[in-house]
Amino acid sequence: MEPRLMIFLLLVILLCHSDASVFKFTNAVCKSMNATLLTINECRLKAINRTRTVYNFFSTLHYPVHDVTVEFQIFKRANGYKPWLYKTKINACQFLKRPYSPIVIIIFKLMKDNSNFNHTCPYVGPMFIKDLCIQSDNLPLVFPTGEYLVASKWYSVKKLTLAVDLYFSFVEDLINQ
Repeated sequence: MEPRLMIFLLLVILLCHSDASVFKFTNAVCKSMNATLLTINECRLKAINRTRTVYNFFSTLHYPVHDVTVEFQIFKRANGYKPWLYKTKINACQFLKRPYSPIVIIIFKLMKDNSNFNHTCPYVGPMFIKDLCIQSDNLPLVFPTGEYLVASKWYSVKKLTLAVDLYFSFVEDLINQ
């Protein structure tokens, strides 16, 4: 085999199997708009090491909820957070019966193993996401290097009940890795 071709194949193999991209949660902000319906017990990030952070969310629904609408929007930081590519609104009860939104399917697949959001409505009692850690290998989408915000607003009977803002950074550094 030609030496140039051999070096090229070796570089391709090394680049494909390197951890050249890093996904890291940087902040989590949760706010309950209706404390009689929903109590947030915990909404925090826990640092595992310098490049790995896990997200924990524990809440309690005090009454059964039958009609849940969720609005997701992704923002990218550029002189403040600006809307970036995706904004969608779904009916969570219908989505859990039959998933229909491609972006929300991706988000749901990333967190379903770490949460108890695995059944259809009605929801009541404890709701949690425990030790959610997203590896860049598990992301089906390619993000440019930067800082992002996934803002979600949860509505119950068309009234804003919960706002969750997850901030993260994504760094793709192929040259220095």
